[in-house]
Amino acid sequence: MTPDVNDTIVAIATARGASERGAVRVSGPRALAIVAALSGEPLTCSAPRRLGDRVLSIEMAGTQRHVPVDLFVWPDERSYTRQPSVEVHTIGSPAVLDAIVRACLAGGCRLAEPGEFTLRALLVGRIDLTQAEAVLSVIDARSDERLAAALEQLAGGLSTPLHRLRADLLGLLADLEAGLDFVEEEDVRFVEPEALRRRLTEAAELVEATLQQVTARDAAQRLPRVAIIGPPNVGKSRLFNALVDRYSVESQRPQALVADAVGVTRDLLAATVDLDGARVELIDTAGADETAAIDAIDGVARERLSAVLRDADVFVECRRADRIAGVLPPERIGVATMADLSPVETPTSWLRTSATSGEGLEELAAEIKVRVLETTHDALGVTADRARTGLVQAHEALVRAFAAADVGDELVSLELRAALDGLGRVVGEVVTDEVLGEIFGKFCIGK
Repeated sequence: MTPDVNDTIVAIATARGASERGAVRVSGPRALAIVAALSGEPLTCSAPRRLGDRVLSIEMAGTQRHVPVDLFVWPDERSYTRQPSVEVHTIGSPAVLDAIVRACLAGGCRLAEPGEFTLRALLVGRIDLTQAEAVLSVIDARSDERLAAALEQLAGGLSTPLHRLRADLLGLLADLEAGLDFVEEEDVRFVEPEALRRRLTEAAELVEATLQQVTARDAAQRLPRVAIIGPPNVGKSRLFNALVDRYSVESQRPQALVADAVGVTRDLLAATVDLDGARVELIDTAGADETAAIDAIDGVARERLSAVLRDADVFVECRRADRIAGVLPPERIGVATMADLSPVETPTSWLRTSATSGEGLEELAAEIKVRVLETTHDALGVTADRARTGLVQAHEALVRAFAAADVGDELVSLELRAALDGLGRVVGEVVTDEVLGEIFGKFCIGK
């Protein structure tokens, strides 16, 4: 169910955690009045502007505190949501930001639902559906390639030409249906047959080109990366080989060199595996022994390992089952390797595996899949899937419309309506609550 756009909503708009600067976003009919009540002075401006060096009176720990803020005010429909809006910028203390939100709630705001600011922008026509998805993609981009693709989509790179095409086809449909009213008047034609065929051909070519662009871009996007990490000689490469043997989608399956000696793996090795429908790039990394002396090759290996640690989406940290100690970061999957060689009990938070017997491999694959789905929001992939479906529908309908041009304008009009419906699904002119729920359920609060 779509939230009530007449509510005034509030949320923290910056990332959680301490920072130098933080922001609280307020939007809705009473946004200016609610923030003005906290500042003790009216927010009077006729155009968007920054009101610096202001103070909000906020209750914190049972005491009224004066918090210095800068206010960015949009008094009219020129805001992101096309509603009166205020952004409160202040010190990025979670306690301070939470206190400002609580004060706004007490003043009459409602806490925003995930993605509700962007949803309002969509509902009022500020952005279309593909751009709304791009907002999420920009937030979640973990590589330059993903960010570039998301920014292009946000700027209308996908939807702008389709909006123009849809407007042209609506005009063509209107002309055809107007001509049907004069079907008995042989000398009255709103669209000449040659012009009709030409416009249908050009439309079909544009849709086909866009479909190829979407398909190529989606194929080029990198898979989620799963890095197998840990000290030297703990069985990382054996685990990599076992997972590749069981789940690889490639005919040429890379095999990591394994030996009991330390430092056998110096380079990175990657393979694409399919974990029950979740395709990932599995990476075997060199062991990081910070105490050992390094040569030039070791230095390169460590640099490459550092790059993997920056870019990977999920980490599988390996330790020998009989040598587990210390606390594992919660974002990592702990794997106790060589379990067949050690009867020693391992902590319950660690998965016992054996590359030799296959013990624990299915459980590890299932856990990797869960972590990948939790940590990667592929809104660009959602756009690509939806766009492909709509574009295929539109292209097939335009091809049928061209074939029907020799039969009669009634059939052409029918196929044009099907093409318009397909294009509408791409740009968001035709949208369901289910689609909105799928997209905005992945947003964080405050966006």
